[in-house]
Amino acid sequence: MNHQKSKKHFAVIMAGGIGSRFWPLSRNQFPKQFLDILGTGKSLLQMTFDRLAEIIPVENILIVSHVDYEQLVLKQLPTLLKYNLISEPERKNTAPCVALATQLIIQRNPDAIILTAPADHLILQEAKFIQDINEGFEFLENYEGLLTLGINASRPDTGYGYIHYNQEFEQGHNIFPVRQFVEKPNYNKALEYIESGDYVWNSGMFLWKASTIWSAFIQYNPQLASIFNDFQIENISSAYSQCESISIDYAIMEHADTVFVKKVDFGWSDLGTWGSIYTLLPHDTLSNATKSKKLLLYDVESSIVHNETNQIVVLQGLKDFIVVNTNDALLVCEKSEEQRIKQILKDVETSFGKEYV
Repeated sequence: MNHQKSKKHFAVIMAGGIGSRFWPLSRNQFPKQFLDILGTGKSLLQMTFDRLAEIIPVENILIVSHVDYEQLVLKQLPTLLKYNLISEPERKNTAPCVALATQLIIQRNPDAIILTAPADHLILQEAKFIQDINEGFEFLENYEGLLTLGINASRPDTGYGYIHYNQEFEQGHNIFPVRQFVEKPNYNKALEYIESGDYVWNSGMFLWKASTIWSAFIQYNPQLASIFNDFQIENISSAYSQCESISIDYAIMEHADTVFVKKVDFGWSDLGTWGSIYTLLPHDTLSNATKSKKLLLYDVESSIVHNETNQIVVLQGLKDFIVVNTNDALLVCEKSEEQRIKQILKDVETSFGKEYV
């Protein structure tokens, strides 16, 4: 797909997370973004990089990851320019990562417009995604503001934050002023949001001029602005040691005055849970989604089974379960209880040691 790539368009891919809700497949040493979870032949990071390289010059794509993953990133992305890999010495959530990348980009091109995106999201309709991003870039040529992508909310999902927008003032291209960012709701609240028709899911993807987001840091989080002002990469350790751990939503987006949301619908999933993977994989006649070399199912329904090993797996009498088998750990968990996996992970570490998480 040929698109005119502008030299002032940049991307920041955030790739430092652990993906703990995907245990036992996702581990500290090899987290979710580096896995080929859907069996496409590419990791989620590779898919994200290739998608953005369609619209942004490769030399303008920065990856921010954890220092432990430096070699993994370079191995998976051979076309990534080495100076575009920023290795965080500590995990401090998304705001420091955005501040740091913004400063480095401003030093290269003060007129830059930046797309910021997580490494581990799935986008099924790439042509629509590319069109939406190009429309977002076009919007920012004419408006001063911060633009977030909001996903058309198709169901009352309690796993996502929501964005409440003002339907009365469309700016064109399905772009609206934001009224409020809303935390992950309970089911009844989520149902209210869906029925009201003026809420979308918060995707965690953003577009902004480098100068606009930097002004927002100066105004709303002067501490981070002072830490990263005129930043030099060799000072990253001392800079991060001074940062609080805070998300970009808390640090900036929830306080800023001029925030817009672009309503989009391009087959998005944040792949945040085994349940979200289940909905995307093909199902057999009993609604099971399976990825396994050697598997026999008897009276198993509506379950996801992922077997990474050469072991024969035989299951009988399960309904609505998650079964994940790796070389050193087996998880069997009801789908409705998968929010407990984060706590399970802590218990595994306490009982058996760090090497299993």
